[in-house]
Amino acid sequence: MTKAAAKHGSTKSSKSRLQVRGRRFRIGVLPFLPHRIPDDEDFAIAISEAIAAELKQFQSWEVISPKALMDGSTITPADDGQRQGGQLDYVLEGVVASDGKRAHLNMRLLDLGEYARTVWNERMIINIGKLRRWSRLTALRITGGIDPVRLFFEGRPRQRNRNGANGLLFIAIPLMSTLERRKYEEAGRLIGRAVELEPENAMAAAWAAFWQVIYFGQGWTQNFLKAWAIAQDRSRRALSLKPDDAETLAICGHVTSFLGKDYDTALHYFDRAQRLDATLEFPWLWSALTYCYAGKPGFALERLEQYRALTSTATANPWTQNICSVAHMFSGNYENAVALSRPMTKTSPTFVNGYKPLIASLGHLGRVEEAKPYVDKLLALEPNFSLERFAKVYPIKYDSDREHYVKGLRLAGIPER
Repeated sequence: MTKAAAKHGSTKSSKSRLQVRGRRFRIGVLPFLPHRIPDDEDFAIAISEAIAAELKQFQSWEVISPKALMDGSTITPADDGQRQGGQLDYVLEGVVASDGKRAHLNMRLLDLGEYARTVWNERMIINIGKLRRWSRLTALRITGGIDPVRLFFEGRPRQRNRNGANGLLFIAIPLMSTLERRKYEEAGRLIGRAVELEPENAMAAAWAAFWQVIYFGQGWTQNFLKAWAIAQDRSRRALSLKPDDAETLAICGHVTSFLGKDYDTALHYFDRAQRLDATLEFPWLWSALTYCYAGKPGFALERLEQYRALTSTATANPWTQNICSVAHMFSGNYENAVALSRPMTKTSPTFVNGYKPLIASLGHLGRVEEAKPYVDKLLALEPNFSLERFAKVYPIKYDSDREHYVKGLRLAGIPER
């Protein structure tokens, strides 16, 4: 398979890959190969075409389809030893075997840098009748092989260094995105090692702070003061190291908002991030959540419109759906909040904060029976959750907004204490 990859892209230096702002990565999806059975050739190509179609939903990519690669018209050679617009940055290749009902796949993604190296590989068995659903999931996993940071926030890739502390973050962040406690805690240990290994690494410090936000938000620790003290220390460290980095500012903005309940400072960080890089999507998305906390859901909806304009397509991660749901719930658009939240509870069933705007909205709509299974699930995931605890720890600036949220939860059946 390496010969096929080498045929379609240069293996020379990738130093200039991101030197030109706005140039998208080029990923070529090779026609998948049948394993032993020639009759599987059409099916193998169909699978590779389906994955290519799903990858095109991610606007950071320029995807070269199997058909385009076969005619060779989209690939140009490099004369100067550096990656140019017509060359590939990545190649996806695979082998397929099927028994008529299920397909056995072996896939890998190659980074065509100084040498072709595997950055993602997986073996799967899929139901042929569920090809579309499977190809969408595969596309998301592939993006994680390139940059889990962008996948965590937006479902979109961005290339970065994978050595040292960054290498540990590269392993840790996908574990965080599972929202499974055992994996999440392992991610925390890896991020802690990254901070110890490189105390001057701003992103390691920022993610150490962000880890505390989700850990507390999931109800896995009741010690708010300890979580905030650690997050505050790491956040300040990150900002002192990289005060003009848009990603660092945005991450620390959410930390300051959720745990620190300092909405003005958080919005200042988000504003600086947007001024530094107006094309970076997740500051627009996560600032919308802070505007909800600060009692300005109209501004939140405006930020979400800007986010959608930048992404062009809706992303498939729970954070986007949750933030949109929260904004609609705060705005009184309960039906929209329910419509956005319900699918998320199926795709991310362990994400506890995904249930709260859904339950509150159903409470305000008077649909108590419909809310009951979600209430039961939330209380199973977070047994200590109550109206008293929510009112105490959830970041809402104004009493009227807090009472509005609490009223919806109460009407839906959340216990007082």
